[in-house]
Amino acid sequence: ADSIDYKAMRYTTDTAKDLHKYTFGITSDPITQFACVFAALIHDVDHQGVPNTQLAKEKTPLAEMYKNKSIAEQNSLDLAWDLLMEPRYADFRACIYQTKEELERFRKLMVNMVLATDIMDKDLGVLRKERWDTAFQQRRKLSGDANAKSGHQQVANRMATIVIEHLIQASDVAHTMQH
Repeated sequence: ADSIDYKAMRYTTDTAKDLHKYTFGITSDPITQFACVFAALIHDVDHQGVPNTQLAKEKTPLAEMYKNKSIAEQNSLDLAWDLLMEPRYADFRACIYQTKEELERFRKLMVNMVLATDIMDKDLGVLRKERWDTAFQQRRKLSGDANAKSGHQQVANRMATIVIEHLIQASDVAHTMQH
């Protein structure tokens, strides 16, 4: 009476593998997924409502502290990170990461995503474009090399990170355009 539908299981497994592959592993990585949500929540913490160029022009303490680079974004990161690192959130942090490597990866993802929302910084834009080009060129180079498994994972991680940066940037711009 109870039969196993192997065809349906195979389809589900293939679909999950395809989803993992086509999203560069984002759908299979809880740290990356949470970093996306957290970055979206904190990217405008304490935003002054004025552009970074104005903060720099007025020589505000924040502008001086961040050397006129991604002022609002760095401030948001620092405030949110300091809050997250408070002892009262130790249990919460233990849910996000367990190792030093996971902490460092989470932090790097957060920084890259929040800084991606600074669309006016031309230097960051150039770096992001270079990382995009590098990631997707490396993918083409490795596609014919069956022995480059670790290289494939590094390239997939790089592609996932840069795709996420573009997505959060586009989301931020789209939200801004609604107002």
